[in-house]
Amino acid sequence: MTGESWFPDIKSKGRTLSGHFAVIYSLTAAGFSLWYLYTSGFGLVSTETNRGFYLLFTSILVFLIFPARRGAPTHRPSIIDFVFIGAAIACITYWMDQYVPYAMFRVSDPNQWDLTMAAVAIVVILETSRRVLGPAIPIIAILFLAQLYFGPYLPGKLSHPGMPVERILEFSFSTQEAIFGVVTATFATFVFPFMIFGAFLERSGAGTFFMELATALTGRWRGGPAKIATLSSALFGSISGSSVANVVASGAFTIPMMKRIGFKPHHAGAIEAIASTGGQIMPPIMGAGVFILATLTERDYLSIAMMNVIPAVLFFTFILLMVDLEAMRTGLKGLPDKEIPRVGDVLRRGWFFFVPLIVVIALLFMGYSANYGAFYGTVSTLALSWLRKDTRMGPKAIFHGLVGGGHNNTSAGAAIGSLGIIIGGVILAGLGLKFSAVLVEFAGGQLFLTVVLVTIISIVIGMGSSTTGSYIILAVVAAPALIHLGVDEVAAHLVVFYAACLSNVTPPVCVSAFAGAAIAGADPMKTGFAALKFGATLVLVPFSFVYVPELLLIGEPGEIAYAAVRYLAGYTVLAMGIQKTEFLVGEISQLRRVGFIVAAVGLLFPLFPYAEVAGLALAVAVWAPSLRDFLAVRRAS
Repeated sequence: MTGESWFPDIKSKGRTLSGHFAVIYSLTAAGFSLWYLYTSGFGLVSTETNRGFYLLFTSILVFLIFPARRGAPTHRPSIIDFVFIGAAIACITYWMDQYVPYAMFRVSDPNQWDLTMAAVAIVVILETSRRVLGPAIPIIAILFLAQLYFGPYLPGKLSHPGMPVERILEFSFSTQEAIFGVVTATFATFVFPFMIFGAFLERSGAGTFFMELATALTGRWRGGPAKIATLSSALFGSISGSSVANVVASGAFTIPMMKRIGFKPHHAGAIEAIASTGGQIMPPIMGAGVFILATLTERDYLSIAMMNVIPAVLFFTFILLMVDLEAMRTGLKGLPDKEIPRVGDVLRRGWFFFVPLIVVIALLFMGYSANYGAFYGTVSTLALSWLRKDTRMGPKAIFHGLVGGGHNNTSAGAAIGSLGIIIGGVILAGLGLKFSAVLVEFAGGQLFLTVVLVTIISIVIGMGSSTTGSYIILAVVAAPALIHLGVDEVAAHLVVFYAACLSNVTPPVCVSAFAGAAIAGADPMKTGFAALKFGATLVLVPFSFVYVPELLLIGEPGEIAYAAVRYLAGYTVLAMGIQKTEFLVGEISQLRRVGFIVAAVGLLFPLFPYAEVAGLALAVAVWAPSLRDFLAVRRAS
């Protein structure tokens, strides 16, 4: 990349910055990353500085690169953008400067400047979210603010006395409970350092290495490119933690390959979309929402990551099974040998890309914080890049890595302040327990129906939102309902988190599937429904955590191993049922297909005694004719 400019054009949805505007943006993004890289490794800064700088830098970058409306300048910020930047600087620096005096002398008695800056901050934060994510999150935030004022008019158990405007403004802005609350703190402290780590890995060539490794491992198999997409998305997703970023990064390579060997365009886009969505549940890094989950459940991040190992491995195994059966059913082959690198050659060129991940995991096991692990993961990436000339990160590459970290944060970080407003509205009105009570009452106290309702609500709220955004909302209003019915706290939060992931591929609004469809040139709705088919187990996972907590390493080792093997068998049987194809003989009858699906239900949902035994017996009975025919053909040949 020696010919690359220090300040290349910066692109986003609707605007491309070049020239001195690209310089301003790049320097701001690099300074943003450099500050939080320092704080994650060395810095001892005040709470208000840590949280305030995060929202301030995020808003400035968003107003520079995302236009306010259609028709706004597409190559430079407008006057209104600079007005919002000035407003963001004014209100957030005011909060950082005045938080200590407020906490010591003005709690419950804010002055006029506090209230004015609060109103400005709310407008700035909502506009930051709207520009990047559209109107959904800001509208929800406004509704949660409105319910604080109109509390007496809310129905049933949700009603409350209501609050004056001054109290709403004070709580939303001046305290550390809403805009500058736990969500902002978690992103500033833990999530953003990992985004910087991911940007450095990508800049050093790790993304290319993982793609080549996946190609070397699976390229010769039938439907090889689809398996490359699955494995590379799992590997890359464990770094980025963003489903859309995964689709764009690896899909540009894998989707054309899948189409070239015969996959239908909507199937190619769907496979990439569902595999990339799974990247958010793939340890060791996973998605940003998991850091929030660890904070809300007061568990260390490493334990949460370890609990997700079995579900993540099973999920990607199911996708590989579905892809293999699709390739078998349609007669698709692997890549030509000349396009497949040797595993040994790939590992020799890039084995060291595994080291930063090992460094992060080792530091977590040693008891260090996640942000400390991210710092040394970044440092080790930089140091190890010098092992090869073509991966070496010089000053320009380091600068671009810092810019990339700040730029990548705009999509995820834009929602954070608005999510804080939503949480503040829930806390101030006491809506969390009230909504849970309403949910449990509506479900008649039945756990199964409650999980169904939580999953549906998660999908609806997740439409057009990020996984992190929908998870945070539901963590405070829906997870308590499951906990009330006796579900383990972490399992309850993971039910909500996985359901939020599901919304990425659930029509009518499925952002990951839309991204895959755009690259594949396919119909977005067909791509979304196909993604649901290839990732059908993502619909079942929330129920698994409730009824089989052993999958989350809750229980004795023997029970955990039994649950994992049973689910592997269930997923295999389910894949054959969905694809109407069996591994030994190919396509099967409709009756046997139904038999496989019923057997899978018995294996995966032990809702009555010996359900899994009945499911296994049925699976063997349905599979027996295929084995008989296969053996007969082998003997004849």
